[in-house]
Amino acid sequence: MVKKQSQTDAYSLRTPDQKGDLVHSVQRALNVLSLVADHPQGLSAREISARLLLNISTCCHILNTLQANGYLDRHPHSLVYLLGPQIPFLNNAFVDSLTKQEDVTAAELKREEIFPAAVTSPTLVNSIRPILYRLTEQTQEPSYMACWHYEEIVLQAIVEAPQATKITKLYVGYRGQAHSHALGKVLLAYSDPALVEAYLDSHPLTPSGPNTIIQRSRFIDQLNDIVRQGYAIDREEFLLDTCCIAAPIFAPQGQVVAAISISLAIDSLARRAEWLTAQVCQAANHARAELRVASIYSE
Repeated sequence: MVKKQSQTDAYSLRTPDQKGDLVHSVQRALNVLSLVADHPQGLSAREISARLLLNISTCCHILNTLQANGYLDRHPHSLVYLLGPQIPFLNNAFVDSLTKQEDVTAAELKREEIFPAAVTSPTLVNSIRPILYRLTEQTQEPSYMACWHYEEIVLQAIVEAPQATKITKLYVGYRGQAHSHALGKVLLAYSDPALVEAYLDSHPLTPSGPNTIIQRSRFIDQLNDIVRQGYAIDREEFLLDTCCIAAPIFAPQGQVVAAISISLAIDSLARRAEWLTAQVCQAANHARAELRVASIYSE
């Protein structure tokens, strides 16, 4: 498996830029939630304390507060801590917010000259979701859809395949490491060069999987190749033993508004690469037709 960051690296400093106005007690509580989320089997108070290098008394105060507010549950027999019922509420609210258009203020107009506006209307997601189900049924692999949400590439929909291994790292609303997965690379490849440069300036090409491309010039060359061939494939760039095939979804006016993909094991790619790529590209073409019918982007 891909070597993970140490627990202190992964959870002690989550912010990309070191601000001096952080509330450290809140940050510690959020680190606890992130750690528990990474361990669905649950963790004891002592395990959480040790992994986050917290004093056991401080750790217990945080756990009690999170449990009292519904963000954590404590198993009555094993006494391990698990995510609580308030987490699905937040998740549902977050997913719902992704489907709502955001108002563009005057201060945002300058940014919008470079970054695309959010194209996450419910009609877009709902029009493409049946295509994801068909793609998963045909390929027997999980399928995904992502699009730009201002400065970020955000995963908007997932259809799991029962017999395929679930990628727990991915969830609706996931953003980050777009340079390492095929969905992100497709959306970057078909974006304005100024947007790509701005995105790479704020999102360093850090390793995610064993084959992540971290050289900027090489990454730009790959984006050009994606446009030439019309699809992207990542081979263990995002995750060990996991590959992804993605293709762009065009609006009727010709701009790329989303990307569609499947994930699969590396041995499956070796056996069925050509056929699977054809299925993904065909699904993307079907999505384009659905958008035309739905008239989401009619002038």
